[in-house]
Amino acid sequence: MNLNVRKSLIRSILTVYSLLLIGCSLGPEEYSPLDVKPYCNMPDANGDGIYELELSGSNWQTLAKVDFSVTRDGVPEEFVPIRFASNLFWQLNDTLGYFIHRNLTDNVEYVAYDTTYVTGGGVHDLVPTTNISSMTGTDGETSNWIAPVRSMRGETFVLYYSYYDEWRSERVEDSLKIHLE
Repeated sequence: MNLNVRKSLIRSILTVYSLLLIGCSLGPEEYSPLDVKPYCNMPDANGDGIYELELSGSNWQTLAKVDFSVTRDGVPEEFVPIRFASNLFWQLNDTLGYFIHRNLTDNVEYVAYDTTYVTGGGVHDLVPTTNISSMTGTDGETSNWIAPVRSMRGETFVLYYSYYDEWRSERVEDSLKIHLE
């Protein structure tokens, strides 16, 4: 075989082998951030972004629904797990006060006009005022129920919502404020 033909053949083999080793890649997948939007059926009378919920005068708890839409580039995202938390808790058999978590520490603070009857209890005795998680359906929407109690009147209920995708290292965290009337 001619020397030029050998060099050409070796160059071709090395080129093909190099392409196989390196591979063809389009790079990391590009995607837009997830958009999580709450839709609250409560009035925002002051236009300050804080919704208002009228607490029931005849029932201990007032139930209210907050809807969420989850999209990416305007397209509904299905089966997205959303976590929820709130700043307000209450204790069973206690109709006088409630607990508030101010996010400064892991501690909660008891709020009542008269605390002489408080006999103890711990964080494990607290009743949350929101569901803890929900997942979007095929339409990219989900709902969360909140249930503040009558003794929380005058307080601001903060509903925290978050989503974390380990695979994409994507985190969405936000909150919604509701004044309890």
